[in-house]
Amino acid sequence: MPFPSKDWIFEKLSTYRGFSYLLPIALMTMTFYKETEDELIIWPLGIGIALLGASIRLWGTKHIGRRMPWVKKKEKILVKTGPYAMVRNPLYIGNLFIAAGLSIVSELIWMVPFVIFYLFVFYHLVVLYEEKKLSERWGAEYAAYMKEVPRWIPNVHHLQRARGGGFEWRDALHSEIPSFYVNGLGVLIFVVKEILSGIR
Repeated sequence: MPFPSKDWIFEKLSTYRGFSYLLPIALMTMTFYKETEDELIIWPLGIGIALLGASIRLWGTKHIGRRMPWVKKKEKILVKTGPYAMVRNPLYIGNLFIAAGLSIVSELIWMVPFVIFYLFVFYHLVVLYEEKKLSERWGAEYAAYMKEVPRWIPNVHHLQRARGGGFEWRDALHSEIPSFYVNGLGVLIFVVKEILSGIR
């Protein structure tokens, strides 16, 4: 049986990228080693960083129309407004902040860099595949966009052009409900873990 090609592997990573949280969440749920017990700092800091990530995702969703079924009925365009005017992958950047926040809430501060590194490598591989597909679809327009807008480090000089446009905020909120559920479940898991840790 031939070994799967690189494109096949990248395609599968892209297809199942929504499950990328499962491994770190599972590890943090089962690990009690060197927990940081200062709840007055850990919980506000972790929740705050996770909310920042959720806000970045919400802003990106407002412009890209992710999971909005009515978008399929409209003419597809290359989105270059909102956060996409400053960076090409705001949704994944939002996910990294959310993962960092949840890692802090788990009280396993030492795991934060490992979780971020794991997810960054995962998303980077996904992005390489997605960029190839977008280049095939949009051609010279996407090539020009890639030259102008960074992949990971936002260009704050483009902040002015990031304002306005996109869908209604209520539509973006509705679209992000599944993400809110997943992140809320993560917080709930760590609340239960904290309770069980106190009982032990």
